[in-house]
Amino acid sequence: MSVQSTRNNPNVIGEPIAFRSTGDFPDTEALISQAFPWILAAGQPYYDWFCGGREVAKRTVAMWMRQPSSESSIERIQFLQYGSEIAGGIIGLSGGELKKARGADMDSFWATLDVHSRGALIERLSQGLQLFAPVADDEYYVSKAGLAHSFLGKGLAKVMVNRCMDQGASLGYSKFRVDVQTENVPSLRCCLSLGFEIFYTGKSADGALRYHALRYERKTG
Repeated sequence: MSVQSTRNNPNVIGEPIAFRSTGDFPDTEALISQAFPWILAAGQPYYDWFCGGREVAKRTVAMWMRQPSSESSIERIQFLQYGSEIAGGIIGLSGGELKKARGADMDSFWATLDVHSRGALIERLSQGLQLFAPVADDEYYVSKAGLAHSFLGKGLAKVMVNRCMDQGASLGYSKFRVDVQTENVPSLRCCLSLGFEIFYTGKSADGALRYHALRYERKTG
C-alpha cells in the first residue's frame, strides 16, 4: 500500500505512515484480535444499544468481523501502520454497499436471537427510526475509524479520514458522509476540521442516543 504523506498533519511526527490491507498479514485471526477493541469502540454507543448490551455486542461484532458481507468485516479495514506498529484502521464503503452490508448484518444478528430477543430488537429499531439520516448511493461513507489507545492525540484520525476519502475519490465519489455521536467531541472536531458540515441531528425516541450526520463534497476539476 502507498505511504500517506504527513505534511498536512503537523501533529504526526517521527514515524513513517503506511496503509495496509488484510491480505498483507499472514494471520487473520490475530489481526481480528488486534483490531477488535477499536472496531468495537468505533461503533459505540450504538453497538451496545442495538445489540441490547455490551456482552452481546462483543459477540456480535466479533461475528461480523469474520463475515465478508459485514459493514465491519476485517476485509474492509485499511490498517494504519505507524512506524513498525499497527496503530488503527478505517472502513469506508459506498452508500449502495452500505445498504447491502447492513442488511447482511441484520440477517446474521437476527439468526442468533430467540423469540424474546427478537421482540426487543424490533422495539429498539422502532425507537431509532429518526436516529440517522439516509446515506445516498452516490455518497461514500466513512463507517468505522479507530485507534489503539497509545496512538491517540497524534493527528492520526485526520490521516485516516483523508485516506478514506482518497479511496472514495479513486472510485469516482466526490460526496462523503459520516455519522458522529453528539458527545464524541474529538471525532466531531476532526471531521469539522476536514470540511465536513453537520446537516442533521437525530435521536432515538427513548433518548438514549443522539448522532450528528455530516457531509462534505470535494470539488473536482
